[in-house]
Amino acid sequence: MSGAAEIFADGIGEIALVGGMVRIDLVSLSQTEKNESGEALLELRQRVVMSPEGFLRSFGAMENLVKQLVDAGLLRKTDEDEAAKAVPVSVKSEVAPASPNFSTE
Repeated sequence: MSGAAEIFADGIGEIALVGGMVRIDLVSLSQTEKNESGEALLELRQRVVMSPEGFLRSFGAMENLVKQLVDAGLLRKTDEDEAAKAVPVSVKSEVAPASPNFSTE
């Protein structure tokens, strides 16, 4: 995979199912935009759009990596891990969509 583009993100701002496709917004901390407390706001950097089947394969790969990190002692499971399973699929963030073709409403 030589020469592949590399994208950095601080996290995921929103994951939504729109028009039969899974849309994942990658966000990073802004260098210029701050909230009232002076903390950096999250800005949309890139959007990944994939089929539900592709999303499920990706989710399985991420679950496998988490298991490897736990087994290696780099992560540890907590009670919060169980609570995270109850989080809804679509999570709103402070990041506005960059495209008029995509609405969070």
